[in-house]
Amino acid sequence: MQRKETINWWKTILVIALPFIELWIGSYFNLIHSQNMRVVAAVVLGLAVMIVAISMYKDVLIDNWQVWKHHWLRNLLLAFVSVIGIYVLLAATRALLKTVGLSASGQHGGDMLATGAGIMVIGSLTSLFAPFTEEIVYRHVMFYQFKNSRLGFWLMFFVQSIAFGLIHWNNFHGVVVQMIPYMVIGAFFGLIYYWSKNIWQSIVTHFIFDFTSFAGAVFVFAMQFFTK
Repeated sequence: MQRKETINWWKTILVIALPFIELWIGSYFNLIHSQNMRVVAAVVLGLAVMIVAISMYKDVLIDNWQVWKHHWLRNLLLAFVSVIGIYVLLAATRALLKTVGLSASGQHGGDMLATGAGIMVIGSLTSLFAPFTEEIVYRHVMFYQFKNSRLGFWLMFFVQSIAFGLIHWNNFHGVVVQMIPYMVIGAFFGLIYYWSKNIWQSIVTHFIFDFTSFAGAVFVFAMQFFTK
């Protein structure tokens, strides 16, 4: 049974600040001359932020896991179906923006492509950390924990969606229009949590979606390794 949760405002503020702290610290990585070391530093920072977020809301994760695992196969299949829905939403949103004269396409992760295949695999590990950190921060702390306030709940639904898109600022070099599709995806993840009432459903869906980045990096590395 999931325990009733009360909002701890100090913890809420600290966890919401985590992505901004990560961006702030990450901005200093440009001072590191070695590109490989910059990638490693980003991975270590991403891992540290994930560990902090998990440790602060481990009670929610543990309680929700006890429920999620009882129907893990059904929930996993629903996650895969949801990922297909995410790709459809991304394509539809970008197409809609294009029809109104806005371009939402751009280089996503272009800096990583310029690195060697090996370091690209290491760098892509951040995509495996992100689902845990981002679902805790945006979907739970900034949204679902306000479920007892109807006005606050739906207000925060839109706030977390926009914030989720904007946190990809560096990925799209500050071009806000290119972040709009990810705001839509943030809303979709929020609805997954709302409908399932379980954070693990949104975490697993997000993990599968982001895993494609890691798998792609591993594939490129394997192709380069075996074609030498």
